[in-house]
Amino acid sequence: MRTGTGVEEFVRIRKFISDRAPELIQRSIEEQAVHRADAGVPLLTKEGWIPPGPLPLSDVRLRFQASVQDDHAQARTQCARYWPEVAGKALPTYSDAVSHYQAPGHFFNGKSFRLLEVDPSPLLTFTEGSYFDAFDTCEPLGFEAAKRFEESEGRSVLGLYRRWLADPFDLSKRCCVPGVNTLTIRRAKRDISFYLHRRTGVATAGGTVHVVPAGEFQPSTDKASMISDEFDLRSTIIREYAEEFLGEADVQDPAEHDPRLHPDEYHYLKEVVLGGGARLHYLGIGLYPLTWKPEILVVSVFDDKVFDKVFAGMVESMFEGELLVTERLRKSLYALRGKKGPYQGLSFTEDVVCQYRDSSATLPAARACLALAWRHREALGIDPGRRTAR
Repeated sequence: MRTGTGVEEFVRIRKFISDRAPELIQRSIEEQAVHRADAGVPLLTKEGWIPPGPLPLSDVRLRFQASVQDDHAQARTQCARYWPEVAGKALPTYSDAVSHYQAPGHFFNGKSFRLLEVDPSPLLTFTEGSYFDAFDTCEPLGFEAAKRFEESEGRSVLGLYRRWLADPFDLSKRCCVPGVNTLTIRRAKRDISFYLHRRTGVATAGGTVHVVPAGEFQPSTDKASMISDEFDLRSTIIREYAEEFLGEADVQDPAEHDPRLHPDEYHYLKEVVLGGGARLHYLGIGLYPLTWKPEILVVSVFDDKVFDKVFAGMVESMFEGELLVTERLRKSLYALRGKKGPYQGLSFTEDVVCQYRDSSATLPAARACLALAWRHREALGIDPGRRTAR
């Protein structure tokens, strides 16, 4: 007999994931320390997944595999007992239950690039997937972790589904759509700054702090061919900059359906990123300890004049969250011919970097980006202890 979680308990545990995210994340890191090849990075990694130094993002090769016969039915069956019944669904999935009982905004099944294999060379192999495939087979690990954490009074987050999957680095049992996480650096002659985001209007990890921009590796619309110029990490980075720094609509959302609100700004942003005005560096890849979601780590370095021109229309908040802005940073908005300029960011100094790198409220991918950017600050040309060359 199926013993599904009741609706009230389901909603309560979903809230528990957000309310207690720092504790859940920290416990998941501690309990899976055996899977951390690089102890300085709070992600699950294998040898070679974090390169010894930053690489030009163009050095990361992407390979597309046209077809993989795997519908992840077994993974969905493993978790089915956790979801309350949904009318018309013989075996509801996690996305069914979330959609039916919580109906979060900005929650839709977008076409996505599914990661199949990581070669440290670095070479990343992908095939076609979908957001709900990933949500239904990775995010249940977070739900189960919250349930186990509560039942064990904080002693463990490990549950039956995690044990069934067994090996976090076996990407075949679940659909793994990576996040592309970009730490943005604004580099001026006298100071260096960076940007973080508090996540609010999102389906996962609400209330946590993250690098900005960050988003799923997906084409911009379901109509796009999977093998196109959007099978490029820079394409996702450009789209996320447009959304999270300039307040553009999510173009993959069927409710929005491809309107670029400010096409001139978007095309200029694209031109700068593809033309090298933003120096993009690959820092590595790892798995989010709570849900085993792959996280691609990038740092983007802009000189201040380029940054200020590209992001002259920068917004403080958008549908997914808001920039971390102190009172000092609010006052750093300056006027250029009557127009507001971009926020100058948090100071890239050891004390500020460590404050967020070591905080359990900061998502592990963001902590990893901060740790690696600080580790490689000289190679990246962002060492605050040295006068910046212009």
